[in-house]
Amino acid sequence: MPNILMIDDNPEILKANALHLAGEGYDVTTADTGMNAIVCLKEKEYDCIVMDIMLPDIDGYALCKAARNVTNAPIIILTCLDSLDDKIKGLMSGGDDYLTKPYSLKELTARIHAHLRREQRNVRHINLPVGEVFVDKKNKIIQTQEKGVLLTKKEFELFLMLFENPGKMFPKEVIAQTLWKDNLDTNAVAVYIMKLRRKLHFARRYVGTIENDYKRGYYFTKPN
Repeated sequence: MPNILMIDDNPEILKANALHLAGEGYDVTTADTGMNAIVCLKEKEYDCIVMDIMLPDIDGYALCKAARNVTNAPIIILTCLDSLDDKIKGLMSGGDDYLTKPYSLKELTARIHAHLRREQRNVRHINLPVGEVFVDKKNKIIQTQEKGVLLTKKEFELFLMLFENPGKMFPKEVIAQTLWKDNLDTNAVAVYIMKLRRKLHFARRYVGTIENDYKRGYYFTKPN
């Protein structure tokens, strides 16, 4: 059951939103002040945050920035501030979506559902005879039952390029052209391959290994 954090100083709005979303199958936590919201964020992880900007104790934009520093969950700003500058400021503060009051509960639910569906697409669950591996495309993390590793942007792009095409040979020139648009010396591709091999050593029984043919290029083998 997805966990939703609702932040608003209007008790009627909190109650109406919580009842509606609970009826849609969500587990809803409410906070009527910025400080209460911070406490909630420290105590629990949430799948989505819906927050007002106009709060009685903390600037909503500052709270949005603070929330973004501790969670990657989508943040939907729900407020009566409807100017373009307000929307830009909200999105630049870490918000993923902006919905102005008055609003439809159906639209709010649809937006939450859309963001959660998008988040689910960013994590690929791969079931293997030896266990399960998680490929988190949003956060660039490879996670097995024993360990996880965070990859850099280019390392993760290189991983996906090889991993999603097992057995296919990729010459160094093709890798450089695809990932760096010719802004990288092809000899440096070998350095990135070495780093990726080292980082993925713990997961080789789950995802396979990167092999190379000196003259032809690199390819991913399937796990045994």
